[in-house]
Amino acid sequence: MKFVAIALAGLLCAAPGIARAETPDLVARISAYDDAVIAIMKSKGGLQARADRFEPLVREYYDMATIAGIVVGPKWSTTSSADRSAAMAALTRHSAITLARSFGTFEGEKFVVDPQVIARANNRIVKVTITSSGKRDLVFYQFREGPAGWKIVDVVSGGVSQLAAQRADVASTVASGGAAGLAQRFTKLDAAAR
Repeated sequence: MKFVAIALAGLLCAAPGIARAETPDLVARISAYDDAVIAIMKSKGGLQARADRFEPLVREYYDMATIAGIVVGPKWSTTSSADRSAAMAALTRHSAITLARSFGTFEGEKFVVDPQVIARANNRIVKVTITSSGKRDLVFYQFREGPAGWKIVDVVSGGVSQLAAQRADVASTVASGGAAGLAQRFTKLDAAAR
């Protein structure tokens, strides 16, 4: 997904507010998530096997209701509960497959979590540095507190907001078919994933 997002600038340009109270909880939470990602990478399974293992991780760590609402946009408020459930299920599976593609076999990757949590209004941002084969990538996990506690609502990697990219990617599908169209598109797309 090629999409130039200004989300990173919005997250990082203003003077950072450090959230001390949530720091240990969110740092420990993202560290546990990273450990689970590495365990899946080390399992050496194929794409579908890794996706099957990523799916419960997505459910546990990501706020799929908020993400689906943002991806669908204004139509979400008038979407039936059945279509909402179908959209969230399809988006969860699609996210698991995307993670399985992004995190294949383990090749010595190291995930280093910055202990400083950045506060942005109601959101908290945790920075993770991933090093592998001399390459260094910065990943910013944006958390928001909801009924189930603090969960990830966006991931910024390489300066690209994955949430903004996904929303742009499916805009025409959502415009014509709403949440039901989104569910159908992802279900069809992911059925062919191997």
